[in-house]
Amino acid sequence: YTQSVDFKIHASFIVLLLIGFLYPLVETKIYLNNIISWRKFLLLPIGYILFRNSQYIKDKAFKFIFYFIVALTILAMIYKSQLLFFFNENTIKFHIGSSSSKGMFVSVALAIGLWSFTQKEPVLGLTRLPLALLTLYLMAYIVMFTSGRSGYIAMFIVLTSMSLIYIKNLKKIIAWKFGLGLIVVATITVALLSVSKTSSDRINLAITEFKQSEQNSTKNIYTSVGQRLIFWKNTIDMLPQYFVFGVGTGGFQAAYTKQVLDKTGLDALITQDPHNQYLKILIEQGVIGLLLYLSMIVRVLIQSNKDASKFVLFSTVLYIWLITSLFNAHFSTFMEGTFIWAWMGLMGSYSTKP
Repeated sequence: YTQSVDFKIHASFIVLLLIGFLYPLVETKIYLNNIISWRKFLLLPIGYILFRNSQYIKDKAFKFIFYFIVALTILAMIYKSQLLFFFNENTIKFHIGSSSSKGMFVSVALAIGLWSFTQKEPVLGLTRLPLALLTLYLMAYIVMFTSGRSGYIAMFIVLTSMSLIYIKNLKKIIAWKFGLGLIVVATITVALLSVSKTSSDRINLAITEFKQSEQNSTKNIYTSVGQRLIFWKNTIDMLPQYFVFGVGTGGFQAAYTKQVLDKTGLDALITQDPHNQYLKILIEQGVIGLLLYLSMIVRVLIQSNKDASKFVLFSTVLYIWLITSLFNAHFSTFMEGTFIWAWMGLMGSYSTKP
């Protein structure tokens, strides 16, 4: 591994994170907290070393992730239904992750379920009928019981990615049938999103907040979408100053505070996260850090000695994080970040060639 190009990229990114204390705007306590938070990144190289070419381990991991997430959804439904007097909202606090992470993780299980449908061997130990019922259950759970818009996007990415990948080769009857089936399922999902009060309300709210963002900003009315737009605008205005070298690990909040010092209203709200993973890395680590970060992802996506079948699943899940990170910092947050770096480590494979 230490002879590979991937090691050089990983080591360079770690060094860039560590030298953040040299920057004048970075407070020592904040810097140390951020460095500790970034420890999840180490799951990538550790996974590369431990699981390279271990197909058995990968299959076991898929199985564990799938059934673990399914079990959590069932547990959550029992908790919400108040069927058990000792396990409900009135007797115990039971909370797993944020609203966005719930839908994202259930979408991962959905991707594993759909992918296993195409395998000759029952990777999950299920025949097609119970597997079909479980995947439909997972879609219904996302639509009916989660409120995070990232989860809805994640589900759409799973269905779209799987459809495009398998329907592109129409000569294969199985792939054609599977792709057509996914398109039908995607159509049903869109209908469910429209019918479900939870999901339709959340989607309509986002559209309304976007349309009224300027008006709400003028009236100092805080909304999730509107505030994100303000964060992005102010962060983009910071780029000329920090584009090349960045402000240092953990220095985003200090730099942002300096940027909005003379502003008022919602424009003056302070944040430590611009709700965009790429902007955050660009401001803290500069263009070099962003290029290293993107190169790690690209090298995983273009690895030459990959298992083509498993790679369909792997890349689909990675696309969820790449796209939703336009609106959040999902590679940095605790649950989402820990999972995706471990996922990349599990599925990645390093090469000693450039």
